[in-house]
Order: sequence, then C-alpha cells, then structure tokens
Amino acid sequence: MKKIKITKIEFNKIKSHKQTQIILKELLETKEEVLLCNKNDSIQVEITSVAIFKNLKDCFKVIPIDLFGVKKESSLPKKYDKYDSINAYRVKYDDDEIEKINDKDLLKLIKSDTLKKNNIGHSSVNIYEVECSNGNKAILKIQSLSTRNNLEDEYERIKWLQGKCNVPKLYYYNEKRNKKYLLMEKKEGTPVYKSNDFAFQIGKFLRQIHNIDITNCRFNQNSVEKLLNNALNNIDEIYPQVKEAYPDMSKKDIINFLNNKIPMDKVLVHGDYSLPNILMDENGKLSVIDLGDVSISSKYFDLFYLLKSMKRNKKMDYWDDFLKGYGINKLDEESLKWIEIIDKALF
Repeated sequence: MKKIKITKIEFNKIKSHKQTQIILKELLETKEEVLLCNKNDSIQVEITSVAIFKNLKDCFKVIPIDLFGVKKESSLPKKYDKYDSINAYRVKYDDDEIEKINDKDLLKLIKSDTLKKNNIGHSSVNIYEVECSNGNKAILKIQSLSTRNNLEDEYERIKWLQGKCNVPKLYYYNEKRNKKYLLMEKKEGTPVYKSNDFAFQIGKFLRQIHNIDITNCRFNQNSVEKLLNNALNNIDEIYPQVKEAYPDMSKKDIINFLNNKIPMDKVLVHGDYSLPNILMDENGKLSVIDLGDVSISSKYFDLFYLLKSMKRNKKMDYWDDFLKGYGINKLDEESLKWIEIIDKALF
C-alpha cells in the first residue's frame, strides 16, 4: 500500500472529517487505498474520485474550495503553487468513532447508546445505524461539510417521494451548531446484486422511477440544461480529461457535440442509481437509498451511472437482463457519451 506524506493540518482535518479533498503529486486510481502519513501517525483512506486540472484556479471552478478544509485559496499549503498540474482526489476515511450529538430534540428520539457506525456513502457524511426510542430501526446521517448533494437536499427529496416510490420514511431533520442531522427509517434488505435475477428487477424498478409524474417537481439541479451550461462553463478545465477518453476530439468538436446531441427526454432520475444504492428485502421488494441527487433530467443520467456501477462490480454479464427489465433493446450511444462528458464537470 502506498504511503503518502501530507501536512499536519491536512492530516488532522481529514482524520476529523473536516476535509474530504486533497491534492497530491502522485497519480492514483479511483478505488485505490493509500496510507496518509504525518510523522508517527497514519490513516488508511480510499480514493473515491480523481480529477486533473492545469492549475488551482481551474480546480476550484469545479470543486468547492471548502471541501479542502479552507475558505480561501491563500489558506492552502504553499507547496501546491509549485505543482505543474493539480491532481485532485476525493478521499474517504472510515473510523469507528461516534461523534457527539448536540441536538437535544434528536437525542429524545433515539437511544444514543445503540449508535453504530456504518461506513458507507459519501465521505463528508457520517452514517450510523441506531434504534429509536419507540423501537424502530433507523439510519442517522450527520454532515458538517457542504457538498454538491447535502443532507438538506436529501431530506427534501425523500419528503417529496413519500408515497411515490419505496424510499425510507422520514423521522427528523435539523441543523444545529454547523451540523446537519437526518434521521430516517432503516430499509431492511441486502444490496440487490446479491440476488439471482437482480438485473431484470432493477431494470423494472428504474422504469417505475422514470415513470413517476414530474408535474410540480421542483428538483432540477441535474436538468440537461444545467448540466450543459456547467460543462461548457468548465470546458477548459475538463478538456484534458475528455481528451484522454476521446483523443480525436478537439475542444471545438466537444463543444459542438455537447450542443447538438443533448438528450431530449425528461424524467425523474435517482441521480446515483448504482448497485449499492438498491436494496432488496426478503420478500423481493426493492427500495432505493442515497437520494440527494434526485432531479428531473434525461433517463441516460441514471443509465450511465448504473452502467459504470455494473462495470465496477463486474456484473456486465447481466446487462442484457437489465435492458429487458427496463424495456429497451439497446441504449443510444451518443446520449451515453454526452452524459460521460458532462460528468467530468461534476466532480
């Protein structure tokens, strides 16, 4: 396992979950595990996302600077100024420490001595399994950093989805002393891909989500219009990454492609329809979790991320079964490519 030395300030912030992004000279891969070291101390982290930029200015056009644990560029380590390029990584640090809850109303709803750390999900969110005072099993999420999808987003979307889709029931949401608390039902079940016919089932389920009536739905942060504008505004920053995937495309080619190949369908999308976010209970009923990115968008937004998840989990042998469940024979490759390119600007 690689050992990487970082500053004491960075080390302490990552260890205390006050920083989720880091810049390194080393070139690392997504899902790689490394040891971040400072003097005699070290922590093991997982690299969950990678992006390369020409300079810090380009980096902060795409990645919010507060995720680096600072409010302004001048507070960053001076060594970054000497880097030829900016290799930015999202790191996930898991520990078993139970953080202090400073919300008296929340403490009345849960049995705090039953809190158990659940190291899943976004690295900026601490997730716990807990028993409520009434005996219900629940999930408690605590967030102290702002991210592209935060707990307030997830709360509002789950509330809107009640009765429309099999999502967790909401028990409590509040913001207290710079922390966000979300308490919800714990959906029983195991990741769906452990089932024999999971692919057909998740295809049917995704079609049901995409058929939800979007009349009066106000969630549109991932609309194709906003995705397009975001990608075009950051075209200089994402061009090196797109060029790596499509070496024959010039910057002008990419801009023309994005403008002329916009997926025209509009449905409600999950936003991260990946295998770990789909659960199946003992009766075969499916549910979805991690709903902070629910939005009106193209169906290809979900299809793209599911395809990535199937590849990552080595389940591509079941892809045709998924398509049958969803009700189509094949995907539009240009629409998938369009989402792939705009995804570079959604670090």
